[in-house]
Amino acid sequence: MKRTLKLLSAALASLLAVTAAQAHYLTGTIVCTNGLAFPNVTVNVTGTNCNGAFSGSAVTDATGTYFIAFPLCDGTYTATVDAGTLPPDAILSTSSQTTFSLDDVNVAYGLYFTVDSSVCNPPSPNGACWLTSGGAKVKLGRTPEIAFGGNVNPGCSPTAGDGGDWNHVDRIQNLHFHGTSIQVIDCGNVLPPHPPGSKSPVTPFNFIEFMGTGTLKGIAGNKADYGTVYFIARAEDRGEPGSKGAKDPMNIDRYYIRVFANPADPFGSTLLVLGGNDLDMANDVVPITDGNLQIHVSSCDNPPTP
Repeated sequence: MKRTLKLLSAALASLLAVTAAQAHYLTGTIVCTNGLAFPNVTVNVTGTNCNGAFSGSAVTDATGTYFIAFPLCDGTYTATVDAGTLPPDAILSTSSQTTFSLDDVNVAYGLYFTVDSSVCNPPSPNGACWLTSGGAKVKLGRTPEIAFGGNVNPGCSPTAGDGGDWNHVDRIQNLHFHGTSIQVIDCGNVLPPHPPGSKSPVTPFNFIEFMGTGTLKGIAGNKADYGTVYFIARAEDRGEPGSKGAKDPMNIDRYYIRVFANPADPFGSTLLVLGGNDLDMANDVVPITDGNLQIHVSSCDNPPTP
């Protein structure tokens, strides 16, 4: 109710400022899908009326409200939301361009937008996130050579399921890694030109880095059993769909993992790796060919107490 009153009071204040010679007007709001205001967005209007050509603009205020006044005569106008004043990942609920007419009967027009964007979900105080995923790196016939999946920090709880459950199957080496104790290292964004955040679900982050312990055992005739091992991994949620369905290669999700026996010497004791040959995971990630990596921030604003 308080938010509704704020929006109404802002619109009424602007309306009272309109002179008798400018009684036609366009007004509306631009807000996030979760109700947060979207300030500093420009709305441009062009058109013609009885006085000739018209152009005008307005910028949304702190409540997401904008207001544009017109001469008191018949006219047809087109309103456009300036995409350059929206975040790169913003998605409007309706077309950013709308045509309308004003006359003696229709003296006002309301144009209201909701925006889906990572800006609508600011980072939680502790910069936390969590991951769900499933996918493959390369397929040999119908069988994935590399398959992976699981969850990390489920529900944004570091204690649930001891931090998550992660599986990585390498059918080239016939090895199965099972991560059973996981800690999140960092949540953040890949470097530009890729925009920050992810869209499905909408989050302020697009990568998660995590580490922990688990087991590494042989499969399909491989009798190896390395017992308790260590790992470090990174997942990038770059777009939807996450794999080969993405039109732009830059939007394909990416993944990296290294499993090793000695935490004091990860390189010298590496048992399994997907990606580059150093620990700069941001440069070592590889595009996945099937599946999807999804980063979440739900429940992260008030993380459970360990």
